Amino acid sequence: MPDPRRHRLKAAVGLTASLLIAGLAAYVLFRTFQRIELADVLRQMTEVPRTKLLLAAACAAGAFLTLALYEGIAVRYVKQSLGVVKPAITALIAYPIGHALGQTILSGSALRYRMYTPAQFSAIEVGATVLMCALPYGLAFGLLIDLALVLGADRLAEVFGVPRGWLVAAGVLGLAKDAGYVLFVINRKAPIRLGGWAVQVPTPRMTALQIAVGLVDVALVSSVLYLLMPDSAGLAFLPFVAVYLASILAGALSHVPAGLGVLESVLLLLLPQVPPAELLAAVLLYRVIYEVIPLVVALALWGAYELAADDGVRVRMLRPRALRRDPPP
Repeated sequence: MPDPRRHRLKAAVGLTASLLIAGLAAYVLFRTFQRIELADVLRQMTEVPRTKLLLAAACAAGAFLTLALYEGIAVRYVKQSLGVVKPAITALIAYPIGHALGQTILSGSALRYRMYTPAQFSAIEVGATVLMCALPYGLAFGLLIDLALVLGADRLAEVFGVPRGWLVAAGVLGLAKDAGYVLFVINRKAPIRLGGWAVQVPTPRMTALQIAVGLVDVALVSSVLYLLMPDSAGLAFLPFVAVYLASILAGALSHVPAGLGVLESVLLLLLPQVPPAELLAAVLLYRVIYEVIPLVVALALWGAYELAADDGVRVRMLRPRALRRDPPP
């Protein structure tokens, strides 16, 4: 099959899958809102204890702080140290905006290109930085799902409606995949060539750091929602992580910005024992704490950076005028 036809087929399959997931989410939410009142959801939100809200906010802050610290390490690994402030600001801008837009890699690439090219980063080096920043979440995502399938198979069999043996088998295969990646990193010395690009494989030490950072990030983010869930969920933390990551994966596959509606609908399907009003209240609070507030902070940081930085938009807009007023001799 010619390449253009294959690309069109892949695009059509991806679009169809996205539309199906988004359509199912819309249907589930429509049916749910026929059975509940918005006032009940808002009342449930106000009844969440303040202690839980503060702990959830601390987990969200810890997740973004972890990513901000790792960004500086990734930048130094790719090319050079830019200190602590600029990579941290970049991370606190790129992650919330990318998550809100639903295209984390694409928007993260654009924002990092804007932030790092003034520091003499080439497009390839920016791309390598984006890849380094995406790896921790990807590695931890797979590892935690695999561990949950193996260690929490009994409870997850009830949640997913899948025989326990199948879940254990899938988890074991996943863990074998995780171990295979680690062995590949240990043994692969030459860079991977993709067309005209050469991508250096992370060192074993860097890979270990990426896995640790990713595990901390995913654990903290899932803890935000876990702390807000009502007692009727009846899930230990590790099985809950599997349910949460399955919902996040469905949102990512749908390409809906921030998985809006998809996360809620999948959780409603997987946790039917939780009263819908209580579940939706927990998810709405989760979105406020982990998505809305960080997005507002990210936009404020971006605006402040562009106004104050030496390579910000204010300086770049005024510089041509200054050159016109004071032409060189």
